[in-house]
Order: sequence, then structure tokens, then C-alpha cells
Amino acid sequence: MNKKWILGLGLGVGGLLLVGGGLVATGYWADRQMDGAGVATLMKSQERALKTAELNARFPFQPPDAGKVLKLDEARLEAYLAVREATLPAYDVLQKESLEYVEKHGKDLTGGTRSAKLRAAGASMRMLGKAQASFLLNLEARGMSPQEFGRLSALVYPEPVAAPGAGVATVSQPSDPANIALLEEQFAAIAPQLEDPKLSEAERLQLEQRRAGLRKYITQLEAASGKDVKDANASLLKKHAARITKAANPTFDQLLSKPLMVGGTAGLPTP
Repeated sequence: MNKKWILGLGLGVGGLLLVGGGLVATGYWADRQMDGAGVATLMKSQERALKTAELNARFPFQPPDAGKVLKLDEARLEAYLAVREATLPAYDVLQKESLEYVEKHGKDLTGGTRSAKLRAAGASMRMLGKAQASFLLNLEARGMSPQEFGRLSALVYPEPVAAPGAGVATVSQPSDPANIALLEEQFAAIAPQLEDPKLSEAERLQLEQRRAGLRKYITQLEAASGKDVKDANASLLKKHAARITKAANPTFDQLLSKPLMVGGTAGLPTP
């Protein structure tokens, strides 16, 4: 079985139960089916929701304006990586426990009985809860909010951009790298032309004015595209490449970080 599929199978049941306060609506029968720990598990989830909101308020994060590139700060990148590294052991436990649960109860889950799904929900909520609680504690220890962590994750571990389908027109902005590169080629092509001894003074002046105009325009486009910020970010990411590679784990983000991003408490029940 694929590890990611195993995690999704068990943990997805718990997510379904939380929608619309499902546990409360199901009542004490559901609590008994979850080995008498259903209500307590839901309360723990609510505590994590409150903790998420608290951390977002205590450590506010101001994202860049729309269209602007987030500039990495080395101290915050260090804190971000420290949170990931400190939480990965808890994620490893979550993965191990989830695997063991599905291996032991997989037949019951595929059978689709309501009781089996509720038991899986309770187990998955408890397993996920332990890992998320560790994640929140590590965020607090480094003075970081879930919102900041999520934005840094998007920058440090960007998701691959799907290529447009056939026949789909793409809109190009003047500040797109390809356009800037084309202007740089035009700028570079002027230098050998200026070395031509047959140029008249008027032609030489015209070429020099064009070269100056191109350089000014290229500089403006690079500023608009955030090239200086992107270059600085790339330098920092390269400096910490070994740690970044070691701490990479897409499923970690899907289960622990992203559920806390939307609205500050997404994926967690509200009190």
C-alpha cells in the first residue's frame, strides 16, 4: 500500500466526522463506538483550534502586497527549518501508527460499517492530534504563527506549476523573465554595432540613446518582477539547501501545516 494513501484513508474518516460538528450530532452512541474517547478527542481538537488562533494573534505575520514577492529573512528561515526539524519525529510517529492501524483494521475499513468508520475516525483524530499538538508547541517555541509557517512553506517548497493545456492561451506580463531576457539580448546586441567605424555621429548617438533607454526599462521591469528579492531568496535557499532537502516532506505539510492555514483554523472544529 502507498504510505500517503494509507494516511489519507484513516485520517480522512476523521476529517469527515468533524464537518458540521458530526460527533456532537451523532451523540453518545458515536462516543461509545470510539471507545469512549470521542468527545474528549473533539475537545482536544477544539483546544488546538484555539491555540492556532492564539499563535496567529501573538505572532502576527504581514504578507507582502498582492503581486509582490515575500523576502526571506535568514533568522525567520532558520526558525522555520527548526520547527520542521523538531516536528518531523512526531510526524514519523503519526505515519507509523497510521500504517499499523490500517494494517490491523484495513478489512473493517473497506467493509464500510458505520462503527468501523467511527472507530477509525477516533483513532485517526487522536493520532493526528498528537502530531499537530507537537507542531503547535514547536511553532510557539520559535515565535512563529501557523500563517507565517504556511507562507514560508510555499516559498521554500513551491508546488510545481502545471503546464497549460493545448490550445490554452497564456498571458505574458512585460516583467516576465522571458521578456526581460529578450530585452537583455537586444541590449547586448548594441555593443558590437557601436564598434563599427563606419557609423555616423547621428547613428552612434541614436544607438547610445537606445541602449540607455533599454537599460532603464530593463531595470524598471526587474524591480517590478521582484528580481532583486528573488535573487536574494535564491541565495539564502542555496545556503541552507542541505537542511531544506532533509526536512522536505509534502505529506507533512498536507496533514499538519495546510489544515491550519485557511481562516487560521481550517481542518479543526471551532468551539
